[in-house]
Amino acid sequence: MMDYSSICYKNNFLNQVIVRVDFFHFIQTNMVFDEIIEKEILKIFPRRGKDQIIRFNSINVVLDPKNNNLQNANNEIAEGIQREYFTNDGGNKLILSNKFIIFEINNYVRFEVHRQWFQTIMLALFQKNRISATRTGIRYINIFDTSRIKLQKKFFTSEVASSLHINLVEEDMPRLIRSMHMAEYRIDEMTMNFRYGMFNPEYPNFLKKNDFVLDFDFFSNEIIDSSDVILQLLNKGHDEIQSLFEQSITDSLREVMAFEQVS
Repeated sequence: MMDYSSICYKNNFLNQVIVRVDFFHFIQTNMVFDEIIEKEILKIFPRRGKDQIIRFNSINVVLDPKNNNLQNANNEIAEGIQREYFTNDGGNKLILSNKFIIFEINNYVRFEVHRQWFQTIMLALFQKNRISATRTGIRYINIFDTSRIKLQKKFFTSEVASSLHINLVEEDMPRLIRSMHMAEYRIDEMTMNFRYGMFNPEYPNFLKKNDFVLDFDFFSNEIIDSSDVILQLLNKGHDEIQSLFEQSITDSLREVMAFEQVS
């Protein structure tokens, strides 16, 4: 895989980056919202929102009395909390609950900056609790809004550009309401889904604008019990997503985004 780490754009169309980690076990409320963990969160997300009471399916794993080598998972309902935290400008959000943690980055700077956020908070969370993650993922959503750019097929490689309809004719029947495609990749034991096309923010209404999306979702369903391994997976996901993004666009779009080399 080529190294794209030195690539940066003055103008990008990155709408949102999402990092999500799902926990195998239900973590008790006093443990997941421990003072030490919240202290690290508030350094980055100083605005704390209201608590929301959530009922979760809590899995208790027990040994089968007839065979100690087998395990049964019993579902029970557990009541917990979901709490939101925001940066001062309100542009970025962290959602923490007894069963998952989600980072929603809407004002993206650079991966190196946000990686430090993930590392600091995940380390505090794992140091205080014995956690096993059942799913870990990172997702980049790029939206090419026609209010910002006049879309052209030459901006994308031929396969991606095939789902872009430049001229929308309202009289045509049947009327187009969405044109989305997906390619799925296996990378070692991880998965990357690449969705691209005209996503239609007003779906299922008729498609009125040819807004275009490049949506990359990289994740693993492997059991992970270390914050270091989670960070390694996020690093891997970022690199794979950046590589596929660069393989999906052309120099014509790079000129629009004002490509620059970062030293």
